[in-house]
Amino acid sequence: MDLAPLARYLSGLTSLFFPVICKGCGKILKSSRTVICGRCEMELPRTNFLKKKDNPVAQMFWGRVKLEYAASLFYYRKAELLQKLIHHLKYHGGKETGIYLGRLAGKMLKQTEMAGQFDAIVPIPLHYRKQRIRGYNQSELLAYGINEITSIPVINKAVVRPEYNESQTRRGRYERWQNVKDIFRVIDQVPLINKHILVLDDVVTTGSTIESFCQSLRDVPGIKLSALTIGYADR
Repeated sequence: MDLAPLARYLSGLTSLFFPVICKGCGKILKSSRTVICGRCEMELPRTNFLKKKDNPVAQMFWGRVKLEYAASLFYYRKAELLQKLIHHLKYHGGKETGIYLGRLAGKMLKQTEMAGQFDAIVPIPLHYRKQRIRGYNQSELLAYGINEITSIPVINKAVVRPEYNESQTRRGRYERWQNVKDIFRVIDQVPLINKHILVLDDVVTTGSTIESFCQSLRDVPGIKLSALTIGYADR
């Protein structure tokens, strides 16, 4: 028995009574696989950093940690749509927002020469206590969204965050570095050896978290590192 027509009917019925609303403008969306409408998506402030190797995010890490590439996709600004999406993802159970942003990142990566150069994506891990409270790691959701589009494998068990640190919000650059120094630990080098790893996080402000994460990988033989974030807080 072909259940596809029934599934489509039930999906349509669900959309009728529980419509998906664009988190940007409030418009009713046709698909549950997105969280904002096409117009709002086009208005997200793109950095175009993927097209320039020495972009401001890459320059942020010069002299701090060796990265093959580093980029952010959108500007992250107070009270703008991307900040609302990231806030929904991190604090309001917005799993679908994470997958959506990941798919969007995957599509943007596929438009460049970079996507084919990565052997795996490693999302920045959360401390187990914070992940238990949130219910998921937002960076993992972003990684799964990218994987859906690019098929780049996701490695999420090789590095852990055994040290619990307070939020980075309202901290200066030096305080941010002190807050995240030595908080990551590699527990399984094998899947990382001789691989080009794309380190993934939601937003970069001073780069302290990514720097600390990459420093924890410095003893993995033959590893190459690049970094990508959805948002760039250009303050």
